[in-house]
Amino acid sequence: MERFEDYIQGERVVRELRRHAPEALETLASDLEAPLSPPMERAVARSLDDKRVADFASSQVMMPAMMKTFGVSGQALADVQETLEVRCEECTVKGRCWTAMRAGADAETAREFCPNAPYFTGEQGPQQ
Repeated sequence: MERFEDYIQGERVVRELRRHAPEALETLASDLEAPLSPPMERAVARSLDDKRVADFASSQVMMPAMMKTFGVSGQALADVQETLEVRCEECTVKGRCWTAMRAGADAETAREFCPNAPYFTGEQGPQQ
């Protein structure tokens, strides 16, 4: 029964938002602090992984949170800002990142999956 309840509370709501109010879903996904039930949070994360949230800009939503997690400023990475944004937009684990940033994950956790982590830690520079 739990799976059916998860569907009702998460997947079904996200599906309806995608169909009838995609801008509301994008707004919801863009707010890393919006309170969500666990089933709804999992459904949004899956939708981000599957690229089913129209107009979601991960580089505008999650990259600033990720930079804060790593304690790095945008100014320090100005030379590679475009590269970082492209890598973030092309990331294949957006749902995992989104969930981690919502939960306040630390840099060590984020390092496991973030394609920009080498830049954020200084291991990779603009010349590479």
